[in-house]
Amino acid sequence: MPGLLLAYNRSGNLRSVSMSVRHWILFCALGSCAAARGQYVLDDADPCRADGIVRPYAPLREADVMWARRVWRVIDTRDARNTAIAAPQGLKQNCRNLMAVIRHGLKDEGGIIAYDPGPEGKDDAFRTRMSGAGLRSILSALDTLGAEAIGRFMVKEDWLFDRRRGVMEARIIGLAPMIEVRGEEDGELRGYRVLFWLYYPECRQLFSWWTAAMGRDGERLSYEALLDRRRFFGEITKVSNVSDRGITGTRTGVEALLESDAQRQRLLDMGFDLWHY
Repeated sequence: MPGLLLAYNRSGNLRSVSMSVRHWILFCALGSCAAARGQYVLDDADPCRADGIVRPYAPLREADVMWARRVWRVIDTRDARNTAIAAPQGLKQNCRNLMAVIRHGLKDEGGIIAYDPGPEGKDDAFRTRMSGAGLRSILSALDTLGAEAIGRFMVKEDWLFDRRRGVMEARIIGLAPMIEVRGEEDGELRGYRVLFWLYYPECRQLFSWWTAAMGRDGERLSYEALLDRRRFFGEITKVSNVSDRGITGTRTGVEALLESDAQRQRLLDMGFDLWHY
């Protein structure tokens, strides 16, 4: 029923939106249109193209959010569970991987925006649009290094328990490609750094047009569907806390991996416990 809905602003923060009955009807109608907008006939000659359907999220009222946590995780494209992100699966021809789709959206199509992560690479609030010169420099460097230089993606998401529907769900807020950092002298891998942040709601339409994998029944799974259906695996690096401290700030190596897995299990257990509550 009409009331307070939750929406995200560009800072990735939840905000309540007051809705009258008239606005509620309009909201639902727009949601239906958004789902149908991409329902065009696919070009069978181009299996790289997906259906373009962006499925709207279920309306979420502030009063119905019983529990919420913000989570940061890193997707390693070399992990076998993330092969579709590194290279589309089940297709007979080479199609664009996720980074190539992002590059197309930034350089050719212009439908998405890159946000500056700041001098230390820690600003993930989508506050500052990256300058044209800065973005061109990054894309030019990627052309030289190759797509394999992007070995990871950082995902910023919210885990929410909606007591009205009785479900725990994760909604992606941001996505950031991470480039390898290697030693100048020995060339050894030193780690990864964020290139830029993308506000995920702005990317969903672009991602819905490109095939990530072909299902057994012939369904073309788009990158938007792959991410929203959570057909990927990512190690948790931080869960929102009072100290704003990440896992790697207190643990390293195997201990960090074990803590990441423990955090993942806590999220799953919390959803189970709240459902019973």
